[in-house]
Amino acid sequence: MKLNDIAIIGKGNVATHLYNALKEKHRVSIIDPHTLSGISDNHEIIIIAVSDNAIKEVALKIAPSDAIIVHTAGSVPMDIFRNRFRNYGVFYPLQTFTKDVSLKYSDIPVFIEAPSENVAEKLRQLARSFTDNVSNVDSETRKKLHLAAVFACNFTNAMAMAASELLEDSGLEFNTLLPLLRQTFNKLEKVSPQEAQTGPAKRKNKEIINDHLNMLSDKKYLRNIYESVSEYILSY
Repeated sequence: MKLNDIAIIGKGNVATHLYNALKEKHRVSIIDPHTLSGISDNHEIIIIAVSDNAIKEVALKIAPSDAIIVHTAGSVPMDIFRNRFRNYGVFYPLQTFTKDVSLKYSDIPVFIEAPSENVAEKLRQLARSFTDNVSNVDSETRKKLHLAAVFACNFTNAMAMAASELLEDSGLEFNTLLPLLRQTFNKLEKVSPQEAQTGPAKRKNKEIINDHLNMLSDKKYLRNIYESVSEYILSY
């Protein structure tokens, strides 16, 4: 399916990558979320790719039309559009996006939600223009998916931030940990997270755990994280 006109409202990471993913097969425009200059009646799908708390504000500036209006957020309900637009939905690509970091778009799962099968099918077809990994989910399921993604991605990266801080204190480079991190994620292609878990908490080595906690005595925030995560692993 080739859609003649798609508008992506936003200038950030998600908007940039969606533009790159769709531009080869569709006519796509990037729209400034502040002015909305360029929005027209010709647009068949309008994708609001802004921060969660800005979606409603942007939607209120868009004149009602026959276009399909969607957002890309994990935890914002679809019904945010219900009383304003005839055709609406959610187009949620589950990936971490950074503008200058390239992605293999065919690997990205996209989760679709729409109030009608006609709209849902158009959104599925749009997603299939760059990936075969397309599924339907309702708002509650998508919120749970987003929560899991925060743990798996955002919190994992935050742990890397913490590790970087600890290494810097000792004059060591973060790159030292990259082979370890690669293998950690490579294992998850083959075994479950429970099977892949290693370390002192997995071995129930409380002596090492206590030693690490003492080393973090001047970093209370990291000490609390270490203790909480260790308790979680010990509970398995």
